Amino acid sequence: MDQNDSVDAPAAGQSAIWASVAAARRPRLHRPRDIPRPESVDEVAAWADHGTLRRTEYVYAPVFWLLLPVAALGFLVHHTITDPTGAGWNITVNGEHRDSWPTWAPWLAWIGVGVWLLVAVGVLVVRLSILRDLRAESRRIYRHGVAHSIHRASVDFDDGEGRWATYIALDHRLDDTQAARIFQAFDQWLHEAGMPPQGSDPISSDTLFGARAAGGYFMLYFPGSQTAGETTEHQWVLITEPHAEDDYAIFTLVPTPKTIARIRRRLHRRARRSAP
Repeated sequence: MDQNDSVDAPAAGQSAIWASVAAARRPRLHRPRDIPRPESVDEVAAWADHGTLRRTEYVYAPVFWLLLPVAALGFLVHHTITDPTGAGWNITVNGEHRDSWPTWAPWLAWIGVGVWLLVAVGVLVVRLSILRDLRAESRRIYRHGVAHSIHRASVDFDDGEGRWATYIALDHRLDDTQAARIFQAFDQWLHEAGMPPQGSDPISSDTLFGARAAGGYFMLYFPGSQTAGETTEHQWVLITEPHAEDDYAIFTLVPTPKTIARIRRRLHRRARRSAP
């Protein structure tokens, strides 16, 4: 099967796939039954953060980079008070000691640190605004996210340098027969049409096979990762459907039951501490 083949099979071919699956003998598919249900928006955010550096990227790192120009500013203030002429400013560069500076050098240092501080503040503000948007996204996931069970597809992706598993997500509200049919239709489509190009977004079953086949997604990558493993201990993903034409579906990987229990204990402790 050529990985470069187009994934967009003719609509008639896709309809034929679904028709053949629907007419076939009732298929079977093992599905997990312990449907995960988040208790709060904070838990959804913790699920999304788990296994990622999102909080470090949007909070801790920008704060750290802000502290550096603040420290430099403190250094300049200290030296301006103790040595306003700059005569005591000395530095060694490439073994050469320098203790005299043009009169404009301190001003240049002030300008440089000021620009550095403004950039760091701007980055922090932007990152915090993104974090607020992610909080709003977590509220949307909590209200509208639907648990989908994760099943490994029978066809792996191979880009010539590496090989990894691909997955099919199925809405837990589907009955067993319909879920198995969607899985089988995806499986047949993969064998006939080939893999989507590397980096492709998840593909919904109703996009491929029509509204009668709604409720499934094919995922080239495991949610939250660009390199899915051969096996996964995760069984569920929350999928939040787009609420506008220009919107996008949100995929939130559900942690393992042990991790969920740990997250809930931490959130419960935090709630008790903040209670009046």
